[in-house]
Amino acid sequence: MSKPKVLVLFPIYNGEKTMRESLDCIANQDFTDFRAIIVDNKSTDGTAEIARAYCEKDPRFEVLTQDEHLSAVENFIFCMKYGKEHADYFCLRACDDLSSANFLSELVKALDDNPDKLLAAPTVRRVNGDVERVLRPDPIIFGYTESLAGGVVPRSLAYPSEWCYGLCRAEGGADILIRRWSEYPHAWCVASYVVAEFVMRDLAVWAEDAEFIFVEGSGSFEKYGAKTFLGKLQQRLNYTIGCYKVVHKLPDISLRTRIKLFRRLWRDSRIKTRYDLEDHFLKAMRLRK
Repeated sequence: MSKPKVLVLFPIYNGEKTMRESLDCIANQDFTDFRAIIVDNKSTDGTAEIARAYCEKDPRFEVLTQDEHLSAVENFIFCMKYGKEHADYFCLRACDDLSSANFLSELVKALDDNPDKLLAAPTVRRVNGDVERVLRPDPIIFGYTESLAGGVVPRSLAYPSEWCYGLCRAEGGADILIRRWSEYPHAWCVASYVVAEFVMRDLAVWAEDAEFIFVEGSGSFEKYGAKTFLGKLQQRLNYTIGCYKVVHKLPDISLRTRIKLFRRLWRDSRIKTRYDLEDHFLKAMRLRK
């Protein structure tokens, strides 16, 4: 099969309950020049059978099965490397994620129209039961590099972490995605960490009319979040320092601006990780309920 313009990769492990709807969502896109690869991470449920049956009815879909079970992070990185080699643009899709019918077409247009950008990101709709929230980026994040060069540190890096599921340009963008995902030692908050460099270097473009639908309730915070004070402190430091190192890829900025940036990133790490260290300490000392 010839190289497609877009590759959609589904890193899946035991996704039989939700994957059909997610696959349908991509199959019904108004953009048709894509291939979809279901990367089965040695599932123990009916994932493989569902995947094979889907591929039989839609030749744009294909199944790859890992030889051995990988961690979620390793499987995601595998997909990123595959996307880099086999398409012009690629995106990742969890087995319970959904999107608008124009998701791919709007993101493709955004990258086509902005050859200097490496990541096209959607508007995000988070769904938790009957409650829905629509998340759009704060306009202050655009022109981040220019702001820093002028000595101004934007008040936050306010973007949805789900931007990691946006459309990535294989040339240039994939390397950032792979490196950032590989270097961060925590499963919790890795998505925000990965996207930060694209935003800080002005390499992301927002496609407002494309919508990504993220269904909450997986319990990832409870499963992967740090539990101890030292664990939370270490994760916030790793997040802050990892984001701060992006300054080495930016035009020179003053020492004063660098200090302000580090302080801003430290505060931002509290928002991204949800770790309030003062609150944790006071509760541990039984000075706060």
